[in-house]
Amino acid sequence: MKRLGAALLALAALAAAVPAGAAGTRVLTRGGDLYTAAVVDDQVVVTARAADGGVSELEVPQATGIEAGSLQIAVDPASGALYVLWQKRNDLGARLRLATFVDGTWSGPATFAGNDGTAALNPQMRVQRAVSSYVEEAVDGEKPEVVELATTFIHLVWWSRSSEEDIGSGMYAALPVNPDGLPKFRELAPVALVDFLPYGITCFDIGGAAALTHPKLLVDPETGNPHLFATDFGDCIFQIIELAVETVPDETSPDKRRRQIIILRNPSMIALRPDLPLETTKIEVGRGLKLMLHWDAEDGEALNYLELDREGLSPIKTLPLADGLDHEQAVELIRALID
Repeated sequence: MKRLGAALLALAALAAAVPAGAAGTRVLTRGGDLYTAAVVDDQVVVTARAADGGVSELEVPQATGIEAGSLQIAVDPASGALYVLWQKRNDLGARLRLATFVDGTWSGPATFAGNDGTAALNPQMRVQRAVSSYVEEAVDGEKPEVVELATTFIHLVWWSRSSEEDIGSGMYAALPVNPDGLPKFRELAPVALVDFLPYGITCFDIGGAAALTHPKLLVDPETGNPHLFATDFGDCIFQIIELAVETVPDETSPDKRRRQIIILRNPSMIALRPDLPLETTKIEVGRGLKLMLHWDAEDGEALNYLELDREGLSPIKTLPLADGLDHEQAVELIRALID
């Protein structure tokens, strides 16, 4: 017989080697296949350009009434499964749907949020392939065994509201994936992103609050762990929370081995800034989880940016798009400030 030893090989979340992939309307696989999603005549269509040059169009079933800007796609690096996420409607009936394409067949879409009397808005997703190992210590003369675990997780964040008067809160869920790429929706357990920290005061009279209801997913380049950035109106703060992989006993396994789960840890806070337009803000991540937030000026002729560190948010600065400086070059200059 074997028993679980105290020694765990600290290889949790191999995201440093297999980073959590940010979702957008385009995704390039490691094999060189390019997927592009678009809404065509109120229908989601994914164009697949294979590495060998072949092109095909995949029409996502039951994917109509898409809220502008909500469409995202991502790929599981292990199974090759393609995930398509979108928001349907933009009122109190708003809900989030996820479809999966595996081995030439669509599964879903499944409604995973907003189907319970609440509105689910402003989604983001990232796909992470997490790898960790542990040692089963030997007894009765047997050799110790190193057991490797690997799980794909779809990280999901969104904003939830229960009424027109309710300003709402950020939500997070980790959706594990089967080896064949199909999500385990029965294991989805959303968490409200409020009251993680015993600080702050309730927000009153926050102008432009709708611009702050856009939680973000980002990745620490040093640890590879995903993090979330969200507004907590209950404490009037911005919060950053690490999404870490842990191995725990699997009570459903006949041999009592272990499985991987996502835990939320090391929350930190920054005083809320009502003038920060999270809806259009992009976040660049540097070492030590230094964050640079930037967004386009209203006239499109400049890039506004500020730095976030342990001291809080710096004053907003403006970089004009002038003297031959284009938008992409401006972003690179801003990113260099935290590298």
